[in-house]
Parts: sequence; structure tokens; C-alpha cells
Amino acid sequence: MSYNVNFKNILVPVDGSEFSIRTLKYAVQIVKRFNSKLIALHIVPSSIRYDFFMSKKDYEMNSPFDQVLQFAYIEAQKWFEEVREKIDVEFKTDVVIAEESIVKEIIEYSERENIDLIVIGTRGRTGVKKLLLGSTASGVVTYAHCPVLVVR
Repeated sequence: MSYNVNFKNILVPVDGSEFSIRTLKYAVQIVKRFNSKLIALHIVPSSIRYDFFMSKKDYEMNSPFDQVLQFAYIEAQKWFEEVREKIDVEFKTDVVIAEESIVKEIIEYSERENIDLIVIGTRGRTGVKKLLLGSTASGVVTYAHCPVLVVR
């Protein structure tokens, strides 16, 4: 039995940690091999939103919440630019506010954007939450509609 593997769209969640940046670099090798499109995604955790307001509709522009989101976006762009300087592949970047969990946002984003492969690191900013696999990576592996490559 042969499989026709074609990864047109590859998603890499990035949280700025050394592990996620390394995972993005790893994904670049796959992108080159399959001539894929690469998307680097940063999710702003829902805990930030709930620290200020209960829902998106409860805030106004230039509120403390909006300033936190702007800061998160600026930080994510710094990580993306750092990687752009070290690799020779163009990639799309996106920053999303988590409505609920980071895992749910990654899954929904991957479905919306027709992602064929998710490349995710075993650990992120939260460190080692589980012995073998980080909680975000574990959730993505469990619920993803497409193959997931976990990089350690």
C-alpha cells in the first residue's frame, strides 16, 4: 500500500520559547521538501483576556486589554523576525486570541486554514507539565484533524 503524502499547508504554533523556535526551524526542512506553505501561529492565552474582561465585547479599543494584545502581537513579531533572519523560507504569521483553550484555537485554526500538517514542540513556555509530552502538544495530537509531528 502506498500513500500519497502532500503537505501543502504546514502550521507551527510558536510561543517564543526556545523549543517552539527550534520546532519552526525543523518545520522549514519539511516545507522545503514538499514545497509547502508555512504558517507560524502565536496564540494569546485566554487567561490574559479573563484577567481584564469576561468577553471580547466588554472591552474598548485602547483599553488595558487592547494594550496587552498589542504587546503580545509585537512580541510575536519579534520572534518571527528572529527566525526570518535565520531561514530562507517565506512564511505567513498570525496572532490569535484564545477564546477558550490554546489547544482548541490551534485545532480550529488548522481546520479553518486547511492545514495538512501541524508541527509542534513537546514543551513551551510553561516548561515540563507532563512527563513525556507537554499538555498543549498532547491536546493537539488528540484532537487534530490532520497529522501532527511532535518535535522534542
